[in-house]
Amino acid sequence: MRPDQNDFIKQLYQDNFLKLMVYVSTSLKNTSRAQDIVQDTFHEAIHHIDILMQHPNPGGWLRMTAKYKVREEQREMNKYAAYFISLDSDLLTEPGEEDPRLAQQGEPDAAPVLLLEKIKKILTEEEYRLLKRLTIDGFSHVKAAEEFGISVYTSQKRLERIRKKLKKGLSKE
Repeated sequence: MRPDQNDFIKQLYQDNFLKLMVYVSTSLKNTSRAQDIVQDTFHEAIHHIDILMQHPNPGGWLRMTAKYKVREEQREMNKYAAYFISLDSDLLTEPGEEDPRLAQQGEPDAAPVLLLEKIKKILTEEEYRLLKRLTIDGFSHVKAAEEFGISVYTSQKRLERIRKKLKKGLSKE
């Protein structure tokens, strides 16, 4: 980046970081994910610096970019929740009645354990550790990147690849 572009991004960051953090944190109710999205928003700003410097409202451009990234994150969260959680779960059983599906399945906790075993077979050990940290343990990409000694972008890209690999591997079954 040229010095003028660097100064422009610094000023944009100082003027908009807190506003974006408040908006994204409120929307997602998850501060660590909000940090990732705000960071990704500024990454987009750097990537499109020539357009942004000519834009009549750079702060508005950042807010719209963050808004779209929040929507994308919410879509992804909903998609994976729907993928891993069946709507036919315990909600269809009347209170006080036995669920006939439990007798068919045997052990009630067997299905999640079987799914985890399938996931472990599909992924490498490091991929599984990263997935676990980001999904089950609730780590942000920043925290995961520190733990794994990688960049935040690399963490995001690896998660994207892991999700594709799981989708492909689990859809075969």
